[in-house]
Amino acid sequence: MKKNDVSVFVDPFWGNAGTKSPASEGMARNWNWLKAQTGNTHPGALLPFGWVSAVPYSGGYSSGYGINGISYCGASPIAYSQKCAWGISHFHTSGTGFLGYFYNYFLITPAIEQADLSKQSALEEEKAHPGYYSGKLTGYGAVIELTAGKYAAFHRYHFSENKAKIRLNVKQLSLGNDLLEQYKKEYIERYSLNCSACGVWNGSVIANGTEIFYAVKFQGNIVAEEAENGVLDVHFNDSHAEVIIAFSLVSLSEAENRLADAVTNGFDFARIHAENEWRKRLNSIRAEFFNDSDKHIFYSALYHSLIKPVDAGCEFTDFQTMWDIYRSQLPLVLAICPDVGKKIAESMLKTIEKLGFFPNTYMMTNDYTHTDNQATSLVIYTLCDAFNRGYIKDYERLKNVFKKEFAKADIYTKSPTHRLDLAGALRAASDIAEKCGDNEYSAQMRRESKIWQSAYDPETGLMCQEAIYYEGTHWNYSFRPHTQMGERIALAGGIDKFNQLLDKFFGVNCPPETQPDERLAIENRFEGMNNESDMETPYCYLWTGRSDRLAEICDLIRRCRFCGGEGGCPGNNDSGGLSSWYIWCVLGIYPYTGTGYYLLGSPSIKQAEIDLHGGLLKIEVERESPDSIYPAAYEFNGKKFIEPWISVEILEQGGTLKFYLQDQPSGFSPLPEWL
Repeated sequence: MKKNDVSVFVDPFWGNAGTKSPASEGMARNWNWLKAQTGNTHPGALLPFGWVSAVPYSGGYSSGYGINGISYCGASPIAYSQKCAWGISHFHTSGTGFLGYFYNYFLITPAIEQADLSKQSALEEEKAHPGYYSGKLTGYGAVIELTAGKYAAFHRYHFSENKAKIRLNVKQLSLGNDLLEQYKKEYIERYSLNCSACGVWNGSVIANGTEIFYAVKFQGNIVAEEAENGVLDVHFNDSHAEVIIAFSLVSLSEAENRLADAVTNGFDFARIHAENEWRKRLNSIRAEFFNDSDKHIFYSALYHSLIKPVDAGCEFTDFQTMWDIYRSQLPLVLAICPDVGKKIAESMLKTIEKLGFFPNTYMMTNDYTHTDNQATSLVIYTLCDAFNRGYIKDYERLKNVFKKEFAKADIYTKSPTHRLDLAGALRAASDIAEKCGDNEYSAQMRRESKIWQSAYDPETGLMCQEAIYYEGTHWNYSFRPHTQMGERIALAGGIDKFNQLLDKFFGVNCPPETQPDERLAIENRFEGMNNESDMETPYCYLWTGRSDRLAEICDLIRRCRFCGGEGGCPGNNDSGGLSSWYIWCVLGIYPYTGTGYYLLGSPSIKQAEIDLHGGLLKIEVERESPDSIYPAAYEFNGKKFIEPWISVEILEQGGTLKFYLQDQPSGFSPLPEWL
């Protein structure tokens, strides 16, 4: 396949607004809409895994962009009647819900002199592509252009009059006070704003316990500068101006050096570099589709999967929702961005060596435990995935990190789901130890992984009902593939009984509970990618021999949940959690994190090429008819097989994986007894 520029198919506005999923069909009409119905993404300028982002700031939930108010479930409330902004803020979450920390630092506002900055400006004429954003602040008389480098943001302004000003507020943070006053956790402990040589302003802020050093330069016909209480006004006798602001987590001198480099390069160079970086990353997957609509959704989803975590230079940070991204987004990064994957793994190791554990939410804050109730030891899965790919070489170092992380695990004072988290992590670490000949430690962890048994009620075959479950019920977590699946299914009464429970959860052959366009919360049902908590449960059907049912569910998710445009994401994208799941689903392969295996589903593409760390993988699909979804067999490098899985080690060395799809199920598929 020819390497065309797939970045032209990306819509940075994908998932920015309330969900507008297509009408539900079949069993999808029985799925749950428990969580918030918005993607919570933003269209701002940034690099792939770029620490610095520049985004129009309205104060809206949750990235600071857009018109949405705070939403935990259901349709998002509208906080603002139209797109609006106070200016441009820096550093942002991507797709998350209510984490308590929202960034939006260093607000820069361009305006003509007579503009009223006590009111938000309307935001119009927005355009964006990867690495670039433009729009018009109508009320401020300013057209804005934004791009970003690794450690700096670049602003270019065009004013409707020659007399203009640019305001920098270094005390800015979080979302709008009208949204967050009663919830606000974020704070600025200290700030400084100083004028140094050559017209550079600099200083630092300590926000949420983290010190961020900055240096900023204003370019244009400057006639006056006024600074007071952390707010700087720079006045221009010019209709054009530029601002470059650079950052560091290490020192002021590093921020100043980064600014000097950014000023030397300038806006146009930074824009071209950002666009090229996105082309390189997005072109790692070259897929052909049956229509352009699917192609736009795919590459928009891929774009929003390659934003977090971020490279801040001294470390990777913004692992904002580990309980979501460890399943599909981090495996995607490890697979198609090996250079980034190696750095992420090293940063994780260093963080555990420094803190003694890895937080579920690791952001620019010293609050490392505020999401402890979400999950346990998820970093182990990613470290094991990295080891299986050869990104980590030192087993003894890895083992020491295992011990630190497992020693921190607190499972019995929390939800039973923490026992499943830990059981899977122990099993993954056990497999690594066995591979390295450390049989005693491997056996110990394998024994300890049996803690999963205490999470289930043998009377019902489900997880214990009388417990706390975040973002769902005991049903949402009852069908999670994990260690010793054969024993887990036997606990439920055997394969037939387990299949019945699965079918009930997914609403198979049940009367529809909603109209096709209704979105109701239906208790004890699959969330249908409105949330990530049960995103891997469709693959549980592989342990009952029902690859056909997996194909049906994935087909419905693709058609009834994801679409193009601002409403294209069915729920909070959570740092790429949902969008990366969609990528794997469309390709027909799913990386079962921590196991060293890919699970095989039902691709919806014509064909694809994927640049993996070990070589080029080609995916081909032979269909009985254009609508075929049921796997009959698979083939890798000319060798046919019927098992719906393949090892990471084999697949990521490259070759040709072929799917044979037909119109009707072909019978029960082999069971993956390796887990």
